[in-house]
Amino acid sequence: MNNLKFKKPIYLLLCFLIVGLISSCRKDEVPVSSVNRVKDIASTDVINDWNTAISKVEFGYGEYRPCPIATVLAYTGLANYETAIPGMPDYLSLATNYPGLSLPNFNKNQEINWPIAINASTAYMYKQFFPKDVSKLATTETALLTKYSANVSKAIIDASTAWGQSVATAVYNYSKSDIVTFDGYLNLYPAYTVKTGDGYWVPTPPDFTVGKFPQWGKGRTFAISEADKQIPAPIPYSTDKNSLYYGQAIETYNRSINGNDEDKWIAEFWSDDLSKISFSPVPRWMLIASQAYIVSSCNLEKAVVTNTKLGLALNDAAIACWDQKYKWQVERPVTFIRKFIDPNYKTFLTANGVTPNFPTYPSGHGTFGSAAAEVLTYELGSDFAMTDRCHEGETAFNGTPRSFFNFYDMAYENAESRIPLGVHFRMDAKEALSLGYRIGRKVNELPFGK
Repeated sequence: MNNLKFKKPIYLLLCFLIVGLISSCRKDEVPVSSVNRVKDIASTDVINDWNTAISKVEFGYGEYRPCPIATVLAYTGLANYETAIPGMPDYLSLATNYPGLSLPNFNKNQEINWPIAINASTAYMYKQFFPKDVSKLATTETALLTKYSANVSKAIIDASTAWGQSVATAVYNYSKSDIVTFDGYLNLYPAYTVKTGDGYWVPTPPDFTVGKFPQWGKGRTFAISEADKQIPAPIPYSTDKNSLYYGQAIETYNRSINGNDEDKWIAEFWSDDLSKISFSPVPRWMLIASQAYIVSSCNLEKAVVTNTKLGLALNDAAIACWDQKYKWQVERPVTFIRKFIDPNYKTFLTANGVTPNFPTYPSGHGTFGSAAAEVLTYELGSDFAMTDRCHEGETAFNGTPRSFFNFYDMAYENAESRIPLGVHFRMDAKEALSLGYRIGRKVNELPFGK
């Protein structure tokens, strides 16, 4: 008994020492941010407000539509994600996936205010990509900094700002290494090998502008391979009135000329084709995401991850879609319709009958929408019903909000809308949906989680 009494205090002392050593090791191994986690922050305003701000900036830039803005959103999302990674212990950095991307080391002993850091990262990226709008972007940056700085020490504000800017600088420098997409908005119409003959794309009325962004398909992707870009050959060209090709031309013609009010509403609601009238279809999906973040009351971590995935998916969608557009170089419906159905035909897009100035197959809208829908469904759920209010209050066209059962429902209607608008064949929409869903799945398969 005496021996047992003597050993018990020693045993307890050893236990305390061992526990103390283990605790000490854990404290050294886990960043201080483990108790200051991004997922504990309820406000997603730093994401939502910037999604709104960039849509307003892009609104007036025809040269960024539709491809360069997708690349901007991809790199900005990546910068934000890597900025927040030290505060997201359930997630992994993506840097090792992208050779040449060298990120700064995080100081584990420095407390970071994550919204302030993300705000600094976003502001830095957008100012680099849109140098003419620095003052406009600074308005959003200052408003968010003021909001999130309340009751935060200057030391933390300074450290958070410096951290976000340092990560963004590294990601922006990495973006420069893609010679195709970096500053691609300055090179809208490079020369390319033009296919000639029946059924191939030619410039379209009313302005007959040459093909835009033929080089974009060779840009950097974040999740897909060359094989992932490929789609089946288009329906064979034919002027036979019983052929599938002629039939799809007739469908586009009839629905754009004789479409019902619902068709016209859908066509206008999803168009987003023209600068200074609306944002483009790419930031449109970021605005849809912001609405979803608010409706779902998700936390900041969910918004950061989802926004990052959306940017990567939209970038890869632009590259894959434009790669295939210029591979197949299929004519727009207006070309065929004017030759064989109605020589005076105009699309429903504007009074002048505008048609986007690049080949038709596959649809860019459809590819962007389905890629985004796949990401949003993965992150927010397959039964996420919502009303899209992106164009609420619009007077230039029918922007009345539309409600949907889920994101796939939205993606399908978005792709379908291009037919009554008069700018696409059904095959363009069909293959775009398939391509976009594949891209979205590839983004979801990236090693985000531990």
